Amino acid sequence: MYSHYTLKSDIIKMLTILITLGSTREYIDPVRFLSNASSGKMGKALTDEALKQNCKVIAVKGPCNTEIKKNKNCKVIDVISARDMLSAVKKNLKNADIFMGAAAVSDYRPATISKNKIKKQDIENNETFSLQLVKNPDIIKYVSEHKNKKQISIGFALETKNLLKYAETKLKEKDLDMIVANKASAISSDKSQVVLIFKNGKRKTLKLSSKQKIAKEIINESIGIFKNNKTCQNGN
Repeated sequence: MYSHYTLKSDIIKMLTILITLGSTREYIDPVRFLSNASSGKMGKALTDEALKQNCKVIAVKGPCNTEIKKNKNCKVIDVISARDMLSAVKKNLKNADIFMGAAAVSDYRPATISKNKIKKQDIENNETFSLQLVKNPDIIKYVSEHKNKKQISIGFALETKNLLKYAETKLKEKDLDMIVANKASAISSDKSQVVLIFKNGKRKTLKLSSKQKIAKEIINESIGIFKNNKTCQNGN
């Protein structure tokens, strides 16, 4: 683990971090959608910390109440759906050194979207309403399959049970360099308690603290992983 490593500022300025954050919305009709309670606070904390460390940030932001200000070092791309987010990631992945998938992406979307608001009287049996869902594209999987040898990918896992087990499975299946495992209680909270799990199997437990402090640890570890990537060192 590399928390105590500080990269030279002239090298850090060359690093670009692509961060997804917030939720996604999958519309059922013009006024209703499937989504989740993600506040985007962790993604903002990661963005703020990366900028403090003189990195450039490309923030792909789904709907949330968190505001991220654009500046010369921070590009903000607002998206709505999982497919919108994937499209933005595809367009910007080649420009990133580190990818962080902090967004809470909807796993499924409605198979069809009604052009008009669905009314109760339009439903044959208005006591129940069945909604057919189809699987959304897996953004993290896309990154793992298309990143080059120099790029680092960081994932996030939020679960209500068997957190570390599921996080380790995701780490391996998505070929991540590190995964941040946190409980569902972190949603919309200003604080979090996480476990960082690394590709080599090591773990680092971070005690309950502000998301700003957690983000600093994540950014430091990510930069350390990038620095220790032999492909990057050799310039191949």
